[in-house]
Amino acid sequence: MNMLEVKDLRKRFGDNEVLKGINLTLEKGEVLSIIGSSGGGKTTLLRCLNFLEKANSGEIIVGGKSVYSAIEGEKPVVTPEAQLSFGLVFQQFNLFPQYSVIENLMLAPKLRAKRKTTAGERETAEVIHRRAEQLLATVGLSEKANAYPCQLSGGQQQRVAIARALMLSPDILCFDEPTSSLDPELTGEVLRVIRSLKSSERTMIIVTHEMEFARHVSDKVIFIADGVIEEQGTPDEIFGNPQSDKLKVFLAAGTT
Repeated sequence: MNMLEVKDLRKRFGDNEVLKGINLTLEKGEVLSIIGSSGGGKTTLLRCLNFLEKANSGEIIVGGKSVYSAIEGEKPVVTPEAQLSFGLVFQQFNLFPQYSVIENLMLAPKLRAKRKTTAGERETAEVIHRRAEQLLATVGLSEKANAYPCQLSGGQQQRVAIARALMLSPDILCFDEPTSSLDPELTGEVLRVIRSLKSSERTMIIVTHEMEFARHVSDKVIFIADGVIEEQGTPDEIFGNPQSDKLKVFLAAGTT
């Protein structure tokens, strides 16, 4: 069974159709990289998958269950599980400056625990704190648990953002150009953490301009241009034997 299936996803901003019918599938444990020039639609696709934007039409299916369905001109159907299906790591970190690192990680799980209707479903603060400590260790930042975002480098802030996204155990972990705000040295440390997260149990989607990283970490790569998937395939197919003229030009130019 596919972990993710996207059917004919379309998104307009006014008269500008940014996504023109996106179809893709992703199996559990696979890593998908999305590449393409700025303005091609890759970030809009990621935002639609995370429901930060609502697609005008199309369907998103996670684990065989439809979590989002929309028909042009009608109100979309969004299930309660939709938001928990995806976790997103932003370009600009988006940490809360008034909270310490470990408080940033614990905030969303604590809010979710308060909304649980029965005591048996609630996670205790101790359990949440212990899981936050474990995830900080995973990204190599145990010693920064009580630091504040302003005391961290950009690379450290992005690693905290990755740990925070993992706190809600999303079915699919998404990254929106996670290194675009970092210098080359810090880029390397974040990419190493993302690479270390790859496993048969963790499904990831990465919008990236790091072509070598995409080539080595991905199971699938899609190239989006002008709102459509111009080409898709394995890293060897996309980077080693591109078929589309647009993809050939993009790779030759090193354009992001």
